[in-house]
Parts: sequence; structure tokens; C-alpha cells
Amino acid sequence: MAGKHRLWFRSVLAYTIAGSVSATLVGVLLGAIGRALGGKPGGGKIFYPIGFLALTLAAREWGFLKFDLPERKRQTRKAWAHEFGFVTASAMWGMDIGFGFGTRITYGGFWLLVAVAAGFGDPAYGGAIMLTYWLGRVLPTWLAPLLLTSVSDVMELPRVILVEGSLYHRLVGVALFWSGGLAFFAALPEYLRPFH
Repeated sequence: MAGKHRLWFRSVLAYTIAGSVSATLVGVLLGAIGRALGGKPGGGKIFYPIGFLALTLAAREWGFLKFDLPERKRQTRKAWAHEFGFVTASAMWGMDIGFGFGTRITYGGFWLLVAVAAGFGDPAYGGAIMLTYWLGRVLPTWLAPLLLTSVSDVMELPRVILVEGSLYHRLVGVALFWSGGLAFFAALPEYLRPFH
């Protein structure tokens, strides 16, 4: 049993580190592209399109608008575990998924983060925001053992963790709506803000 725990820990650690590297790299590149296109650190007028994008994506998550998100319709290769072993395959999966653009994108929040990372035109901020996104994605993997108190819980895990997909979409929609509101508030001139 201890061997399995060690293998799980090494695999999740490899997954986390590799994904952190690729997500940070993507964020740095997005920030550099944004800077090359005229983005300014701190935002400014970029808050208007970011706010509009956030509200549009919120409407999509709630089902008011129907459109497909830009994505590659692929997943990482399960066969890597047999070819390279679990630890190496976990690192490869993390690197692949951490890039963000190489696999399916289920929720619109990813594209808002891409817009923010590029729009602010700051490679360090872009790297930090995409790294934070990745760490949020990997957190449930680290917490999964805490949800398992016995072997029988393995069969119940999908029911415990995975609620109806539409609930996740609604929650993401709330977060996007909130983000859009904050972006529009940040775009207001100082003299129009109710709190300054």
C-alpha cells in the first residue's frame, strides 16, 4: 500500500510540475505577444473588451448564447502510461494539458484568462495568471485522497466530486459575470467610481 501511495505522490508531483512549466511558459508568451501588439501593463482600455468577453462567456455558460469555444478536439494519450510508466506519463500529461491550447476546453473561463494575460501586455503577469489557473486545475487531484476514506469510496468518487455538468457551467458563468463587472468597474474613469 505504501508503494502505491509513493507512486501516486510522484505521479501527481510530476503532473503538477510539468503542467506548471508549460502553463507559465504559455502565459509568458501571451504577455509578450500582448506587449508586442501594444498592450500596457495595468490594463487601461483593455478592461472594456475583457468585460465584454467575460459577459459573453457568462451568457454562453448559462445557455443564453450558443457557440463553440475554439479548441482542439483531442485529449492526451492514455497509452503513455503503458509506454513510459506512470510517473513519466504523468509529467507528459501535465505538460500537454498545461499548455491549455492542445486539448479540449470545456469552460469559457480559460479564454478570459488568455485575453487578460495577453491584454495586459506583461509577460510576468501572464505567466503568473496561467500558472495560477493551472494550480487551480490540479488542486482537486491533490485533494482526492482526502475524499477517500475507504476502498469502497473509490466507486462513489464520481458521484461525490462530479456533480451535474450544467451546475459547473452555471458556477463558471457566475464567476465570469462577476469578472466582467469588475472589468467594467476598473475601466471607469476615477471620477465616476463610487468608491475612490
